[in-house]
Amino acid sequence: MGQAVGREYGMDQELAHALADELVELTRSLADLAYDLGSDSDTLRRHMVSIQSVDRITQAQLAIADILRSDAPVAARINNVTLETLADRLRERVVGNA
Repeated sequence: MGQAVGREYGMDQELAHALADELVELTRSLADLAYDLGSDSDTLRRHMVSIQSVDRITQAQLAIADILRSDAPVAARINNVTLETLADRLRERVVGNA
């Protein structure tokens, strides 16, 4: 068995990496869908905000996958998240549950 990613989560490293891989695959599918929708100029004009939301979701999924794969301390994992709003929410939830 793999090592625990973090004691407070009790998650096996192998499971964390498998979940990260699944997130990346889902992200690719979602990004492909957004690209297809954005390729049509009429659809892009009508749904620009929604397509941008899909992009934010895919960025968040990739950041979460990186967190799951990391063996760094929790604070360092969160500090490496480039989406500021996601990093802030994670900090609040981790500190709030400490």
